[in-house]
Amino acid sequence: MKHLILLLCAFSFAQSPYAGYWQQEVDYVMDIRMDVETFRYSGTQQLTYTNHSPDTLSQVFYHLYFNAFQPGSDMDIRSRTIKDPDPRVGDRISKLNDEEIGFLHVSDLEQDGLAVAYEEEETILVVELATPLLPGDSTVLDMVFEGQVPVQIRRSGRNNKEGVDLSMTQWYPKLVEYDKDGWHPNPYVGREFHGVWGDFDVSITIDRNYVIGGTGYLQNPEEVGHGYAEKTKKSKSKTLTWRFVAPMVHDFAWAADPDFIHDMILGPNDVELHFFYLNNPDILENWKQLQEDTAKMLAFFNTNIGEYPYKQYSVIQGGDGGMEYPMCTLITG
Repeated sequence: MKHLILLLCAFSFAQSPYAGYWQQEVDYVMDIRMDVETFRYSGTQQLTYTNHSPDTLSQVFYHLYFNAFQPGSDMDIRSRTIKDPDPRVGDRISKLNDEEIGFLHVSDLEQDGLAVAYEEEETILVVELATPLLPGDSTVLDMVFEGQVPVQIRRSGRNNKEGVDLSMTQWYPKLVEYDKDGWHPNPYVGREFHGVWGDFDVSITIDRNYVIGGTGYLQNPEEVGHGYAEKTKKSKSKTLTWRFVAPMVHDFAWAADPDFIHDMILGPNDVELHFFYLNNPDILENWKQLQEDTAKMLAFFNTNIGEYPYKQYSVIQGGDGGMEYPMCTLITG
């Protein structure tokens, strides 16, 4: 419950802009296909990056977080050598085999139609722009990528300890933040995340039996059903494509499982509150009570801190504890 309270108030603590303040802007359009037999996925990404800084940029960087979940990675070595390692990680990464590791690789990248040079440095992709990005200008980066979802160890992953198939957080090539202090291409070792604000348009093609909850507003509820619409279009396809749109967020997270129960209630200001959880008799009462509690907490923060700026919020069973993301939380049962 503590994690849920923290994430509900996270949106309210934005600093007031000061004279001369600026921040970068990025818009993502992504289309991915998930193979639920191998937990591998492939995708395309079109990223529009607007440079609001006073600087000319000749490079950009991306986070490739899933590459941390491999034996010998910085995250693995750190966890096995520091005095107070996270017990959820320990030496578990070092024991992953080729089918259990995570990876995220880019196979093609262009800037405004021109090929660019790039190099993967474990969890960071270094990109030399074909054309420098001037202050006030925008550029379009088109990418092809592929990944493998690691066995769930920390936050992201597949087959967590409660049996949720997919907890998809920090799963895509994510543009690194650039601010008044410059670029922040920090190697991922299991600490906090930093992202650029913008709009996301994400299409996910997956086995038709899977139910998805996460960031964004579903654009095709009649096509996918699964609690999003009473009537759905009939299809004989073995897969469904879910399209989500999220305005002005700094990340995109989702979770999926074929056995998810999906409930929805209306909260304060008619915000849709969605709940996704497994049909486990030991936790069903908790998840039903959580629905009323979430509505009460949202009302409290609307009154005392500031109104929630979106029309939807989802609480999803997944991950390894409690972690907040835009428009949703992943929490264990």
